[in-house]
Formats: sequence, structure tokens, C-alpha cells
Amino acid sequence: MPLPLPGERARPRLVEAALAVAVVLGLCAFGCATPTRTRRFPASVFQSSRSETHGAHRAHRPHGDESAALVERSLHQAGLRFGTDGSVRALWGYMRTSHEVVAADEARPGDVLFFDTRGTEPEPDCADHAGIVESVDGDGRLGFVEARDGQLRHSFVDPVRPTMRRDERGQVLNTFLRLKRVDDPPEARYYAGEMLCGIGRARAR
Repeated sequence: MPLPLPGERARPRLVEAALAVAVVLGLCAFGCATPTRTRRFPASVFQSSRSETHGAHRAHRPHGDESAALVERSLHQAGLRFGTDGSVRALWGYMRTSHEVVAADEARPGDVLFFDTRGTEPEPDCADHAGIVESVDGDGRLGFVEARDGQLRHSFVDPVRPTMRRDERGQVLNTFLRLKRVDDPPEARYYAGEMLCGIGRARAR
């Protein structure tokens, strides 16, 4: 039985914030300067577009697909024209082959994060979950927006400290992307930093 774990600032509804995230992509992925120590966007940016997903539709969607839908809609809003099968794996393939893969220490708002939340070791095809960077802290922590479990979430990943949940001040470094289960092996991964497997940056067309 899964042990419940609190999410970080989870929204009460699924918010398909395509227009809002497109603002981030438009400002950052297509030509803005690399942010200084910390660059954050106001919460109102991510609340400007709201639409609910019907419960039956949501219940039948795989975990990763809702995150892929959020990112793809945002890229389409930003002017990119492409099609995939709707999976995160296909989205990762598109970003890797048609755009740019960047290192974690080069990430900036608007970049697309890819995670492998399966099993204990990253799979060769990398990704089954995705999010969009919304803030970059000077110590390496990235804030990102993701669609997960029927909600829009503002989460965190720290590529520098991937196995740490919080720092000495109690600040969250890595969000849980996978529930703990009683039958998990000792090497099971839970934190976003442990699961980060790629970062893509869309090129202007």
C-alpha cells in the first residue's frame, strides 16, 4: 500500500496552463538572457489560464501523458509545429533530435525537464515525466511546473544535491516524484534529482 506523501504547493485542480507556460517559453526559451541568481515568475502568470479535465478522461490517462500534454501545448502556443504520439518518451525524442539538450548547470526558465520515475535505475529511453523550468536559484536548485495526478504542481529539483530532500534551513531541494511503497527495494529512487535524465531547450523557428 502506498504511503501518502505531501506534494509541494499542489493545486486543487488540474490546470492546463498552456497559455501561461507559453509566456515563460516566449520570454525565456526564445532569446532571453540567462537569469541572474534567482528568476521567478509571479503566481498570476501560472493562474491566467484555467481549464478542468473531466474525471473520467483524467482517470484513464497514464501518469506521464498529462505532463507531456502540458509541455506540448505550451510549445505549440510558443509557435512550434510538431506532432508526437502524446508520450513523454516521444517528446524527449523530439526535443533531443530537433532542438538542444543542455547541462543541468545551464538550465534556465522555459527549458523542459525530463524525468525517469520508473524502477531503480534510469531506463535507456530516459523519460516518462516532464516539466518546465520556472525559476533558477544560484545554488543550482530549479523550480518547475508539472502536471501530475490531476493537478498543476510547482515543484523542485536539485541536480547538485539529487539525494537530499531538504537543506539545512528546511528548504525543499527535491520533490517526491514517486510514492514510497512497502515492497520497494532499498535502492528505489523517489526524489526529482535522482530521476532527472535530460533537459531540452527549444530553439526559435
